[in-house]
Amino acid sequence: NNKLASDWDIMVIQEPYINFLHNTSANHTWHVLYPTNHYTHPQQCTHAITLINTSLDSNSWKQISYPSLDIVIIQLSGHYGQCTIFNIYND
Repeated sequence: NNKLASDWDIMVIQEPYINFLHNTSANHTWHVLYPTNHYTHPQQCTHAITLINTSLDSNSWKQISYPSLDIVIIQLSGHYGQCTIFNIYND
């Protein structure tokens, strides 16, 4: 949705739709970040994804590796220092 992309830089989603190719749906305005082991454990269910707006400089953020399908961690860096965002699914 273009309205979401114009209003938000980062969206965290829990219990996302995952298709038969083991991907979610997102348009070209978002980078989809899956948990670190999403593709290495396709038989298990991914519970969290994070969307990063493509308007954010890709040099200003990075994904932090964490071995859980329930957690996506990103770290933003800039003139403000660093900010770490945790998307944690807790059932």
